Amino acid sequence: MKSMADLAPEHFIWEMSGDVAVIRLNRPERKNPLTFESYAELRDTFRDLAYASDVHAVVFTSNGENFCSGGDVHEIIGPLVGKDMKGLLEFTRMTGDLVKAMLNCGKPIIAAVDGICVGAGAIIAMSSDIRFATPAPARRSSLPGWVWQAAIWAPAPCYRALSARAAPPTCSTAAVA
Repeated sequence: MKSMADLAPEHFIWEMSGDVAVIRLNRPERKNPLTFESYAELRDTFRDLAYASDVHAVVFTSNGENFCSGGDVHEIIGPLVGKDMKGLLEFTRMTGDLVKAMLNCGKPIIAAVDGICVGAGAIIAMSSDIRFATPAPARRSSLPGWVWQAAIWAPAPCYRALSARAAPPTCSTAAVA
């Protein structure tokens, strides 16, 4: 087994609260867009989580009042415009690899969405086992207690058994007042 407590990623924030890992994208000034590098680092982290003995659940949450604005316009979208079909397929495979790594990490993943959540951010939220979102007028800048309760009580074998099926897991989305 592997310990993830001392993980020091370059492209996102990683914090441990007991046996719950908290992930936040780290570009709040741009509404937390993904780059090729952050995709790869997230993919590798979720692959490693399959072997982590000190992480029992993951909360993927907002930073700076936004979850994720999708792929960075300058660092992903712009370069993709000039790519040929082979280059576009490589990018598509990379995004699919992140989703597969999330589905196969063996830990329940909770998306605690506040603010902008579009494009790749929506894919991350949809690939999570449970999604909670705050309505726009009631946005919060810190994780409410119900997210921690969900992370503590989410049974990993139950949620991951769903992802083993041919169809993606069906999970409800809850809005919190």
